Amino acid sequence: MRNTSSSTTLDDSTIVAIATPIGIGAISIVRLSGARAYEITLLLTKKNQLLPRYAHLCRIYDREGVAIDEAIVLYFPKPHSYTTQDVCEVQCHGGIVSARAIVELCINLGARMAQAGEFSKRAFLGGRLDLAQIQAIAGLIQSQSLEANKMLMRQLSGELSTFVEEVRESLLLVLAYMEASIDYGDEVGDTTHFIHTTLGKIKQKLEQVYSASIARQGVINGYTLSIIGKPNVGKSSLLNALLMYERAIVSDIEGTTRDTIEETLCIGSALVRVVDTAGIRQSDDSIERIGITKAKEAVSRSDIILAVFDNSQHFDEKDSAIMDILEQNARENKHIVIILNKSDMGATHNESIFAKFNAPILRTSIKHNGARDILKVIEPIVSANSGSDSIILTSSYQLECLKNALDSINKVIAGLKDDCIQSWIELQAFHIQDCIESISALTRPYEHTELLDRLFGTFCLGK
Repeated sequence: MRNTSSSTTLDDSTIVAIATPIGIGAISIVRLSGARAYEITLLLTKKNQLLPRYAHLCRIYDREGVAIDEAIVLYFPKPHSYTTQDVCEVQCHGGIVSARAIVELCINLGARMAQAGEFSKRAFLGGRLDLAQIQAIAGLIQSQSLEANKMLMRQLSGELSTFVEEVRESLLLVLAYMEASIDYGDEVGDTTHFIHTTLGKIKQKLEQVYSASIARQGVINGYTLSIIGKPNVGKSSLLNALLMYERAIVSDIEGTTRDTIEETLCIGSALVRVVDTAGIRQSDDSIERIGITKAKEAVSRSDIILAVFDNSQHFDEKDSAIMDILEQNARENKHIVIILNKSDMGATHNESIFAKFNAPILRTSIKHNGARDILKVIEPIVSANSGSDSIILTSSYQLECLKNALDSINKVIAGLKDDCIQSWIELQAFHIQDCIESISALTRPYEHTELLDRLFGTFCLGK
């Protein structure tokens, strides 16, 4: 259990909520936490006692003593529970009737309805979990890929928390040296070399984690793949081939696809959202122009772009417009794949015109070959960032915290001057505190008393 210091008092009122999704299923789980959770559960079951961590088969009774369901009941005494309070779970039959009836009974017996996320909030305030682990749980609930689960489980096991603690300790030591140098310079001596070296190591660690996390966001959130091209090059045929069913209408008439079509599929172990876009061309049709605008917006949001060209026709101004869009997105380091479709009907495109994108080029016939060759190119892209040993930040909040910490430490390093440490040390100590607060926001708030512990623990001051 973590000893998380917090100025917020842990609320011991008894809360209740349904912990499983609403719908027809084998079981529904009603969870209680708080001072009267055990007492209320005994009243529901008419039992004299429940053994801790033992599955009891019990009937659940209403206030008139009529049995309304038969359930598995578990009791987790404090502090060894999820919330660090007494927790009881009633695993009743699935559906909504039994679970809602049990919740209403609990409320009538003195519980109150839990607020959104209140069980996890109590786990944090009770020191059971830190913020990084709480966010890992939220991520696991919404996860849609096995690779994301693996990364989130590493965070839930405390890997990120350990990393943050190590960085905090190093920063606090640097700050302690700085503060001591201001008032006790003669006793502590020259600390410049230690501060330089330690800050450089911390910066390297933070940059490594930040870069790895940015590169692997697609694994956590899923990848977005857009199919782009002029009308009638085979975009909708490619979408259907990827999905392996007829999702989009395929026609020889230009402008058939007027809006973006989005579907999701798994490629390897990654979740990929595939967007089929309207054909890019000049059009007088107002509806089609809206579709073309949405197509460009979809491409700008994509991680992977499949650019489809008709290899049976000569390169024209419509193809040039596609090239312009690709150039804009290539500058953002997006993955681009060039597909020269209808290659069975002849080859007219010179591959050298695509060389500037440094992208894979496939000559194929989607009509005859389907998406097999294309999937072979996409799968390594979506799998390249999985299986890393690096710590991965899994939310935009965590990335922002780490970026703020890096910004602060870069300000300190930029202001370091070997020959005049006393002149800048107070300002740089302020930036170090900002860095500590930013990195601490990943797991638990920074308490200024921690600096005093390091300051008086590291130096024998005031002898």
